Amino acid sequence: MENSNDYIIEECRHCGNKTKLDILGKYFEYSDQERDYYWEQEWLMLKCCSCGKISLGSFYSGEDTISFSVNDGQKYNKIYTTHFPIETYTGTNVPEKVNDAFSSALKVHYVDNVICLIALRRTLEIICKDKDAKGKTLEKKILDLTQKCVFPQVINEASDILRILGNEAAHGDDVNYDDRIVKEMINFTQIIIEYVYVIPYRINNIKSKIVPKRV
Repeated sequence: MENSNDYIIEECRHCGNKTKLDILGKYFEYSDQERDYYWEQEWLMLKCCSCGKISLGSFYSGEDTISFSVNDGQKYNKIYTTHFPIETYTGTNVPEKVNDAFSSALKVHYVDNVICLIALRRTLEIICKDKDAKGKTLEKKILDLTQKCVFPQVINEASDILRILGNEAAHGDDVNYDDRIVKEMINFTQIIIEYVYVIPYRINNIKSKIVPKRV
């Protein structure tokens, strides 16, 4: 990713262009020195050079982003995330109920991690219902979609992790959910939605524009 003190090159969620985003403001935070786990996060207010609209993003690095190489040794990799505007799937063939449920989970992410996990589990339940999954429990519905090849095995595993965490959150267990884990669950849900709905939609779009060559 190209970046400097004044701008970064990233996708603008408003207009969809990967372009120059001017940095209008910065805020830096980091872990308490007394804690064992180290992390730092730089928050950025950005303005798109294409559409002129404002976004909020951040660079995160910590002990969970460390990589090693022969030449550079230990390195803290920076991960960029767009926090506003929230990414949704309006305009694709993602069902409105699925899109609304996922959007709701994203909106509460920075308010309450427990509510976010419950909302993500609800999103998974709506996907299973939309795909006519059979079974009395969510676990059996996920297995049914895997057996029907709607979910591949890796999506099955991601879905099951999401189901378990969502159950814990819904049952009021006294658990403090690490924000990094919740972010991964958001990523898992997004991957599931893209695999089930978005990728087939894009493939069909491309196929419809290809003119078969006459032999």
